[in-house]
Amino acid sequence: MAARFEGVFTVDTPQEQAFVVLADAGRFSPLLPTYLSHELREDGTSDVAVKVGVGKIRGTAVVNLELSSSEAPRAATWTGKGKIMGGAFNLTAAFDLDDAGGGRTTVRWNGELTIFGKLMSLAGGLIEPIARKQIQELVDAIQSALSQNSESANVQQPGTA
Repeated sequence: MAARFEGVFTVDTPQEQAFVVLADAGRFSPLLPTYLSHELREDGTSDVAVKVGVGKIRGTAVVNLELSSSEAPRAATWTGKGKIMGGAFNLTAAFDLDDAGGGRTTVRWNGELTIFGKLMSLAGGLIEPIARKQIQELVDAIQSALSQNSESANVQQPGTA
C-alpha cells in the first residue's frame, strides 16, 4: 500500500525559525502524534519510536529518520525506513517554506508512506484512513508548535522545562 499526502499552512513564525524546527529531529520527532522516544545515532540519523495500532493490533514501530536534503531556510526533506509488526514501511516527508511577509511563513508539505508485509494482509484497507488521520494530527501539531512561540519557534523536548 502506498499513500500520498500533501497540504499547505501558514504560521506566525519567521521562515528561519520554522526551518530550525522542521530540520532538527530533536524538535521534529516529538511532534509525531504517537511519539514515544528518539535517539540520535552516530551516523546523524535518528531512531524514532512511535506507538502504532490498527483495530486490536497494537505495537511499537521504530523508524530510522534521515534528513535527506535541506536548503536553509527554504526546504527540508526527511526519509525513513522502519519495521512494524511483521512488516516494513518507507516514508518521505518534505517541507517547503516560503516567507509570507510580516514574520509569517507558508509551509507546503507532502509525503508518501508505503507499507509492506504481514500488517497489510491483516489490516488492509484500515491503514490508509488511520495514516491520514495521524498525518493530519502531525500537521496540526507542527502548526501549533510553530505558532505557540513564534519568537523562538522552540519545541520543548520531553522531560525539559
